[in-house]
Amino acid sequence: MQRSDMIYDLSTIWASVKEIFPYFDRLPFDWDEQYLQYLDRLLALSTDDEQGFHRLLSDFMASLNDGHTEYFPPKAYRVKKPSYPRDPPSHTWHDGVLTVKLNEFLSDHSPYVRALLEEHADARLVRLDIRDNRGGTTYFSAKVAELFISGVFHGCQKWTQLRKAVDVAVASQTATDNREQLQKYIDAGLMTEDEIDDAKVILQRRQYERYVDSWGAEGHAALYQGPLELLISRRTYSAAEDFTAMFKSNRRGTLIGEPTGGSSGTPYLFKLRCGGGGRIVSVGYRLLDGTEFIGCGIQPDVFVETDE
Repeated sequence: MQRSDMIYDLSTIWASVKEIFPYFDRLPFDWDEQYLQYLDRLLALSTDDEQGFHRLLSDFMASLNDGHTEYFPPKAYRVKKPSYPRDPPSHTWHDGVLTVKLNEFLSDHSPYVRALLEEHADARLVRLDIRDNRGGTTYFSAKVAELFISGVFHGCQKWTQLRKAVDVAVASQTATDNREQLQKYIDAGLMTEDEIDDAKVILQRRQYERYVDSWGAEGHAALYQGPLELLISRRTYSAAEDFTAMFKSNRRGTLIGEPTGGSSGTPYLFKLRCGGGGRIVSVGYRLLDGTEFIGCGIQPDVFVETDE
């Protein structure tokens, strides 16, 4: 490997994280200082130590402690991860209970689920089993949720970085002034303490656009409005957690199993010069009531340990 390419890859990760990552207020370190420490480690590596280089980039991104933020080394250096079923949806019908197993949201399964609900309109209970669902596209998961939740509904509070070049420029000018000069501006009515604090937030990349997700439609009536159970586990992940949040936030049904995986967030994907690549979470998440679940999972209403 060329030393310049190694530095380029580390620097690309550092710069991309600065533009994308939504959790700088949670980091126990300064990201710029973290970059300098890893740059020193990189410069100490031999250009022949490819394994050590890819491990260093993995560690660098792992320090952000987010499940949707990680480095993917070239195939020769990857650690094999457990595989999970990507089987098509399936169902069972027993004693008036319809159980629908959804192992992914990579495609729209709502026509399949709709047909089952119409066929078993007399169901006394519907169970949705997403214990092995590693996610996919939240839009597809919401299409299924709309069969069970009426009207317009929300699942999560969300936020993403919001930065305008002119705002950053003004904030930087404020940051270069000493406290004595800033106080003169305040005394003259040219600036407030809140504006100084806002400048710090902008420069620390903690200025966010906040919103809630929205699904369904006004006047929409769910196809099934009876008793419902959602089976979840530690393997319920990403778009499947978004799906879980829709039911949890709307108090629709009972969540049974274990806490979910604790990771979601529309990742930004990129490739690098030395053969690796990665992803960076772009959206911060909480449940609609403000409950944190990133890193700890959405909690079930009834805890039942599942088999690995």
